[in-house]
Amino acid sequence: MSHGKCYGQEGWAVSTEIPSSQGLCESDEGNSCALVSSPPPARPRLPVKPEDIVIQRGYALDPVAIGLTFPTSITFDDDGNIYIAEAGYSYGPAKSAGQGRVLRLKPDGSMECIVCGLRGPVTGMAYRGGSIYVAQGGFPGRILRVDSDRKVTPLIEGLRSGGDHFTGDIAFGPDGRMYFGVGSVTNSGVVGVDNFFFGWLAVMPQMHDIPYRTAVLRGANYVSANPFTLNQPVPCTSMTGAYKPFGVPSSPGEIVPGNQMANSVMYSANPDGSDLQVVADGLRNPFGIGFCPCGSLYAMDQGYDARGSRPVSNSPDSMWRIEEGGWYGFPDYVSGLPITLPQFQTPGMPQTEAVLAEPPPLAGEPELRLAAHAASTKFAFSTNPAFGHVGEVFIAQLGSGGPSTGGTAPEGQRVVRANLRNGEVHSFLASRNPGPGGKGPQRPVDVKFDPSGRTLYVLDFGTLEGVPTGVIPYCGSGILWKVRRSR
Repeated sequence: MSHGKCYGQEGWAVSTEIPSSQGLCESDEGNSCALVSSPPPARPRLPVKPEDIVIQRGYALDPVAIGLTFPTSITFDDDGNIYIAEAGYSYGPAKSAGQGRVLRLKPDGSMECIVCGLRGPVTGMAYRGGSIYVAQGGFPGRILRVDSDRKVTPLIEGLRSGGDHFTGDIAFGPDGRMYFGVGSVTNSGVVGVDNFFFGWLAVMPQMHDIPYRTAVLRGANYVSANPFTLNQPVPCTSMTGAYKPFGVPSSPGEIVPGNQMANSVMYSANPDGSDLQVVADGLRNPFGIGFCPCGSLYAMDQGYDARGSRPVSNSPDSMWRIEEGGWYGFPDYVSGLPITLPQFQTPGMPQTEAVLAEPPPLAGEPELRLAAHAASTKFAFSTNPAFGHVGEVFIAQLGSGGPSTGGTAPEGQRVVRANLRNGEVHSFLASRNPGPGGKGPQRPVDVKFDPSGRTLYVLDFGTLEGVPTGVIPYCGSGILWKVRRSR
């Protein structure tokens, strides 16, 4: 395993070529990118021709910055300068050791590192009052403030982030408070062998979901292979209950105390990190959050996967309007519907049971249901008639990680636009070849309008090659694009 700089990052300026060695690393202290096995080099993705992409008529796509490694977030300061967060982490064989970064795009097209060496994954970012607020998703999760003098101040620490899911994006509300979410530790509330292959169960064997509300359990338990015995002649099996460490069963009527430092929650706090409060709970992975022009808080909640001891099939992504004190169904509801319904059962697996004996009342129905395994991430509302579709929401969809997460259909890997009034969803932007060597946005992870609302910026995480065991990420393949009206 090597640590090193990814080729293709020198200067990050826009050009018509990307070095053919993209994805390979050399030893260097500047930007750690450890590859368990180096992926094959990606072919150049620029220039992009109209026949390379599918985009709604009347719009054009332009590259802004290339050579990014695992970018996750963009934000703008008061002067319209663009900031980009690189995660320093990716699912798959490429990991980097504490090298998340916040970069500023300079007028000449090059990048300036505002803060480096952040523990990955860096998952969210927002600008307010001269400072940049950054979410760190590894366990334990943190919220940081980066001031204009580049001083880094931890504001909130000890978040239960870092299992299957992380701390999500950051948004500031009309009330001046800071909002962010923390996803679930597991796929569906039960630790299983899938979490061993995700890489965290072996190093955190006591890790499990913790509810915000006190939970009364039904005693439903799930059997799986014990990954700690896989090297034995006859591997053992273990029985695990919801909200329990791996191998610990639950009992009927058992009470699991609630805790403010929980999973599957939406938080708010003052900008200085004080007065941390839980706004809502029961959200599986509220990675993208934001406020609509009317001031309502929305969250994009990613659906379950068909994996692990408690697999869930055909689970859509959901966009919720968040009500204070609302419960949104995890781990016993799928997009507002009972997890026990036939359409969510996985062939060849036992009937999925509810784990809660006394579930809270649901906060309501989602505003949108999006395709299963689209991996809908972050979103932005259009507000300027010069761009069009005022009031509609544009959503980045990273796409499925492949068969390992239960995704078989090629959903996602595009930007869609949706009308919340009637629930209609339309494809807005996609590459005709979103795989390795293709051109155009491959894995959209964030979308933001510039302060004027005239231009939509699309942050492309880069190449994630789906393989039977998961995904292979390509460092240096991320791109920032912009979408404008064309004549």
